[in-house]
Amino acid sequence: MKITFINQRLIFRIVKSTLLQLFLTLLFTSSTWATNVKGQDMLDRKVTITLNQTSLIDALQEIEEKTGVKFSYNSRMTELNEKVNLTAEDEALSSVLTKTLKPLGVSYILISNRIVLRKIAKGQATLKESFGGINYVLPEKILQTVSGTVKDDTGETLPGVSIVVKGTTNGTTTDIDGSFTLNVPTKSSVLVFSFVGYLAQEVTVGNQSQINVNLKLDTQALDEVVVVGYGTAKKKDLTGAVSSVNIEDTRLQPNTNASQILRGTTAGVQVIDNGRPGQAGSIRIRGINSISASTDPLIVLDGIIYAGGSLADINPNDIESMDVLKDASSTAVYGSLAANGVIEITTKKGKSGKPKFSLNSYIGASDYAYLPNYLNPEQYLAARKDAEIAEGGSVPFSVLELANIAAGRSINPFDEIKQAAPMSNYQLSVSGKTDKVNYFFSGAYTASKSPVKGDNFSRLSSRLNLGVQATDWLKIGINSGFSSIDNSGVRASLESASYLGPYGSLFLEDGVSPNPLPQNVGLVQNPILGTLLDDNKSIKNILFTNAYADVSIWKGLSYKMNAGYTRTDSKNFGYSPSYIPLNRLGAGSKQHGESQNFTLENIVKYKQKIAKNHNLDLTLLYGVYELSNQSSFLSSRNIFNDALGYNALEIGEGFVIDAGASQNRQISNMARLGYNIASKYFFTLSMRRDGYSAFGEGEKYGIFPAAAFSWNISDEPFFQNISQVDFLKLRASWGRNGNRGVSEYSSLSQVGQNNYVFGDGSATSIGLSTTTLANPNLGWETTESFNVGVDMEAFSERVNASLNFYSSNTFDLLLNQTIPNTNGFENFLRNIGETKNTGFELDVKTLNVQKGNFTWNTNLAFSMNRNKIQKLTGRDIDLDGIEDDDIASGWFIGYPLGSNFDYVFDGIFQEGDDLGLIRGAQVGDIKFKDISGPNGEPDGSITPLDRMVISDNQAKFNMGITNIFSYKNFSLSVALNIREGGESSNSLINPGSNFFDLANFLNTPYWTTSNPIDTNPRINYRNPLGYGFYQDRSFVRLQDVSLSYNVPERWADMLHVSGLQVYASGKNLHTWTSWEGWDPEFGGGGRNPGDNGPLLKTFVGGINVSF
Repeated sequence: MKITFINQRLIFRIVKSTLLQLFLTLLFTSSTWATNVKGQDMLDRKVTITLNQTSLIDALQEIEEKTGVKFSYNSRMTELNEKVNLTAEDEALSSVLTKTLKPLGVSYILISNRIVLRKIAKGQATLKESFGGINYVLPEKILQTVSGTVKDDTGETLPGVSIVVKGTTNGTTTDIDGSFTLNVPTKSSVLVFSFVGYLAQEVTVGNQSQINVNLKLDTQALDEVVVVGYGTAKKKDLTGAVSSVNIEDTRLQPNTNASQILRGTTAGVQVIDNGRPGQAGSIRIRGINSISASTDPLIVLDGIIYAGGSLADINPNDIESMDVLKDASSTAVYGSLAANGVIEITTKKGKSGKPKFSLNSYIGASDYAYLPNYLNPEQYLAARKDAEIAEGGSVPFSVLELANIAAGRSINPFDEIKQAAPMSNYQLSVSGKTDKVNYFFSGAYTASKSPVKGDNFSRLSSRLNLGVQATDWLKIGINSGFSSIDNSGVRASLESASYLGPYGSLFLEDGVSPNPLPQNVGLVQNPILGTLLDDNKSIKNILFTNAYADVSIWKGLSYKMNAGYTRTDSKNFGYSPSYIPLNRLGAGSKQHGESQNFTLENIVKYKQKIAKNHNLDLTLLYGVYELSNQSSFLSSRNIFNDALGYNALEIGEGFVIDAGASQNRQISNMARLGYNIASKYFFTLSMRRDGYSAFGEGEKYGIFPAAAFSWNISDEPFFQNISQVDFLKLRASWGRNGNRGVSEYSSLSQVGQNNYVFGDGSATSIGLSTTTLANPNLGWETTESFNVGVDMEAFSERVNASLNFYSSNTFDLLLNQTIPNTNGFENFLRNIGETKNTGFELDVKTLNVQKGNFTWNTNLAFSMNRNKIQKLTGRDIDLDGIEDDDIASGWFIGYPLGSNFDYVFDGIFQEGDDLGLIRGAQVGDIKFKDISGPNGEPDGSITPLDRMVISDNQAKFNMGITNIFSYKNFSLSVALNIREGGESSNSLINPGSNFFDLANFLNTPYWTTSNPIDTNPRINYRNPLGYGFYQDRSFVRLQDVSLSYNVPERWADMLHVSGLQVYASGKNLHTWTSWEGWDPEFGGGGRNPGDNGPLLKTFVGGINVSF
């Protein structure tokens, strides 16, 4: 076996991180001894309670609050509305439940840390009495006896599970150990395993005498709990638009950052993966509201704002749940931070029972998922010949190219910049829960390389989540995470690779030294020059800590304090050594950055039943937030000795020194009132007031209200006879949010360095000058939105759907308005302008087939968003009374952001066509439509007046579809990501404007006399009018495929582990599209994709072990 040892620096980082979190653990547990707790301990908890003529459902809620236990039951049990009288003084919970439930014909059992209630059928024994495994009815004919054990998906045995021979009354229940024995009449008999809170399962007996079954938790039946602002709520009780991501469906995917979890899984959320390993993609929730301010959603991690953080900092394997808050009702509690939506992330916590150790590991590799299709050597030579014909003269090759052509030497540029791209992940965690302590600790190392040389990523992370029930009224805890991210290396230039032809030479004659000009022309640079010569170290360390204390003051009244601290330290060191072929000396730089975020939140909650069927839930908050940044930069050039690299900047010259610091503060007050009547009519009112230091003196404070209503219509008496629909809820909400996404000193006049030459010009003096104009009235961008929705479960919960329609207006946009420059400034930042978004969302989850050992589930997320600009800066240069568009910025009133303003394509000029429409036009050029002249009518010539908004880059719809197939111990998941519509400019498809005579270009058809196509121009069309060449960005992508196998329990026992799973997974396996640029997802249509990389196709094999 080959063993790779981690270097000493990595070991030091692991030890440092571990010691830090170990210290925090000791700090919170120095006075607490963790002891194992069994389910019986929960039932032994003492209860003191007095209730008179109280409905059973309210009594259960009261018991939940007093004991901390959770109940699960069918919401349609009529017994829930029965009145009960209950008096108990320091009495065991089991005794309280027995005397309360038994008279109502209801039994209970403890399952996976929940108490599950079930109605006792007439003539049926209670669950407790059934644990002996007594059959309901003995069959008339006994052919064989079947026995086995039933467990949940965590490996815990399930007592009280019903096992019935399908189509008969012959059945039994599992005993206290989850075991059963049943006589069956035939080998073709089908056993139906069912239990409250779990999905039913059917198994054909066949020749089996031993049948072991693992039932999967039915999260719908257990009233799924979702995280909302400063609390949690049952999904069926929500008044706002909140979507939950099924994290379990993504566990086997090779996601190196948390943003990838959201791709195609949630309606209304668009994630664009930039193709760089470990880097978070861009996330947009319900479109783009702002033109110039931030459009990123707010991240809330374990109940506290993750200020300054990124999803790339969070280990995806540490995430327990992810909820997306989309409408104003659910986001307004975060006020000025939430105009772009909120992503609530909850990391893992311990579960009751023995300490659980888990190991997750995978290894694999990545490759290009999608690349532009450039000319190969044969096509390249043929295109040059066509170019000579079109030019009417020679289009010469360089001397170097001619030599390679003669020698038969050619290259594939994208192969030349390619490196081996392994990826791996190793994570070990331990978790557990006792009656006093809840703990989760993990450590992980993730490493991934892009196929592009020099594009590397590694992350070392650890997490400690610790909760301590210090007394019966005080709970304290800490949620802490540390990540160290290393992106060191110099990435090969994709832009240079796109210019490089197949007959260039990347190395000089010695075969080792990189050739700066691989085709001997200045346009074509060596894409791996910097990768081979330069040195770059880029490391970022992030520490996130949230300490909290939760005090139970009085019945229903509690106080919680959150104290959060996030620190980010980054360093970026670079050095380019001297290199004779470039006639240069060395140059280097060092950059340091430090960011600190402080959060202090005081939260008061009051939850009380104030009258019959009337329930009140009040939350109050006072918060203080502070962010400070510091940075320094130093560089020099002409360094004559490379030995010390960037550690010898002082021996260079041409120094550049820069240092900066910034700070902002925010103070917030928030109140939210939740009120429901009979758990059918829900009302939510909230208001948040934020004060932010960056805005002008008179505009520092903003108020953001919201209101919402929902109606559980399926609980009405008139709905009870509609058996196909299990649950139906109507929702409506309205609210306002703010956007404070501007720099810290935007409202103030700012100064910067400005050199000035005095006298005869022999000396330059350093001075300061004002660079921006102050605006004391600068304030918030505000988004006002309205949402109506429907939530439904139908056909015995086999179909679960959520439908939303929304409309939002963002006004007081932060835009630079042009002003007369008589005062020395041409524009200043002010609140002006307005945008609008409208849309439709559909989330559907279905259980399509459940037969025997086979199940098939489908999850669908569909969304449509329409965006347009309502107002801009009010400019009216032509004085026609209509506000002007901002053509230079690409902003057009009444049209979406991202609109394409250009001439209207009308085919290609062919032989015999009238060429007079465009001055200097030739056969093979693009023909444009004559739309308008000076008088607003076509004038027989193409001028800038013929331009118009011809399309935009907004998708008509986005959709994600995931199908999950399970058969016995095998599971297969297949996810598609679909985009329809939207056009972006792709200048690559025109050889004439891409240096056809010097560089390589796309393998795309072009007009010739022998092939007079009507879609693309001639090879040497130099595009005099600057047409954008637009293409459709629609695609269908096979995004994720995972196949897993759960090793049978008897084999796992032989290995002395409690669970063992092996799996294989692939990401971005194939893309169907007509787009010819870098990737249709991010729409890169030029030679330079910017900071984006080719999308990665990844394959991994992994193992999950628990013990």
